[in-house]
Amino acid sequence: MNSLLKIVVTLSMLVLLLGCAVTYRPMNASGGYSENQLNENTFEVTFEGNQYNSLDEVRTYLTFRCAELTLEQGLTHFLIVEDASYEAVGDKEFADGDLTIETRTSMSGGVNTTVRSTFGAEAMVGNPIGKFIIMMRVGPDPVHTTASMDAKQFIEANNHLIKR
Repeated sequence: MNSLLKIVVTLSMLVLLLGCAVTYRPMNASGGYSENQLNENTFEVTFEGNQYNSLDEVRTYLTFRCAELTLEQGLTHFLIVEDASYEAVGDKEFADGDLTIETRTSMSGGVNTTVRSTFGAEAMVGNPIGKFIIMMRVGPDPVHTTASMDAKQFIEANNHLIKR
């Protein structure tokens, strides 16, 4: 009886963990953040959520990671020089007209695909993925001062939004 209870509790915990949003953490099989250094002060930073993460949450986690990475590199400010999250694929219709696949993007949320049929069902396919290419520097960019983000200030202002 005791081992049956352990199995039920373990399976229940597994189901709960699999049904949760991706928290702020390094990339693993279920999502998280990663980065790729492109040159001395330029990185490609990615955050991959799952169906339980909102696009705003993914964008916040992505920007938070950019700020952390900037400080880890010994720098103070970063600029988002490219938002590589967008990838418009467009609409596709099947020949019989019963099913429409629509792909659209939203503010750094990656690609969101919905499937519509004449039966009225709509399903979401894919996970929200944000990807920024950032340039880090000491101090604000003299040309783009309003676009430069103070990494420490961003972390302090948004730390309460980060679920670890």
